[in-house]
Formats: sequence, C-alpha cells, structure tokens
Amino acid sequence: MSQFVTARKAVLVFAAILAVALIAEFVLLEGTLGVSLPKDRNSAVSTLEIKVKGTEPHFLTRNRRFTVVELLTEHGTRSEALVLRETLFMDRAPDVEGPPNATVTVEAMNGEAVRWTFQERGERGEPVTGDVYLVTKFSGGDGPATYTYFSLRDGSKLRAIHNKLSDDELTVLDGSVVK
Repeated sequence: MSQFVTARKAVLVFAAILAVALIAEFVLLEGTLGVSLPKDRNSAVSTLEIKVKGTEPHFLTRNRRFTVVELLTEHGTRSEALVLRETLFMDRAPDVEGPPNATVTVEAMNGEAVRWTFQERGERGEPVTGDVYLVTKFSGGDGPATYTYFSLRDGSKLRAIHNKLSDDELTVLDGSVVK
C-alpha cells in the first residue's frame, strides 16, 4: 500500500511539472518569437508595452498583419496564392544611438499549413514584386541602411546590400526566382 501511495504521488508530481513546463513553453514562444497555436494563425493582434530598463524607457511594439501574394509561373499565369503573416517587432528607446532592436518575421501559409518562415533584423518589411520580399534595416546613424531580399517561393535569402535595387535590377532578381 505504501508503494502505491508513493507511485501515485510521483505520477501527480510529474503531471504537475509537465503542465507547468508546457504552459511556460507556450508563454515563452508566444511572447518572444510570436509562435502561435494553429487556431491563432488567422488572427493578427498588435501590442505596445512600455518598460523601464535601467533608467531608460523602452517602447516595445509588435505589429502583425496579413498580406496575400500571388506567385506566378514563368509564363506569367497565376499558380497559387500565399498568405503572409508578418510580425514586425521593435524595441525602441529614445535618445539611444544606433538602430533599435527590431525584427521582421514572415510566415507563408497556404491554407492552414505553414509552408516556410524567415526572420531578419530590420524595421520594415514588404513584398516588392510577385516573388520577392524586402526587409529594410535602417542604420540609426551615418551608416547606410541594409536591404535584404527574400524569395516568396521558399523564404530563402536572395541578397543583402546597402543600396536599394533599381526597378531594372529588381525585375532581374524577380525573374531569377521563377523556375
């Protein structure tokens, strides 16, 4: 009987620890990386939090939005639509030199399934052609901004440069993505 009580306590303790660990993991993933449950993937909520770190106030913003893009074939016909779930996170502190701590995270969904995802440091993100996504990281000083281009077909990084591509260069890059 004593062994049964001990085993039962062990099972209850294990179940309690497991439940706390799962809840903590969910809070950590949702709060820091923006990872969500599949049922929440069709929801976009923006948040603002003001924290004091040391003596400086920090403004933490997380803006989420959806953008629908249509991928094209080599011949210019529509092949499929993807829904981009974009999360733009920024930790901005007034009177602090340099760029803010900021990231752009993009998840491409076709239906309920996530097809690919990427995350890049930067303050702004947007699809710039039918097959290319641009993330802009400003320098916050005298240095140049960084422009990073990604494929909307598979989320791979195509190019990171300090001068924004011209329309002609962007057309060539867009054409190189279509295979």
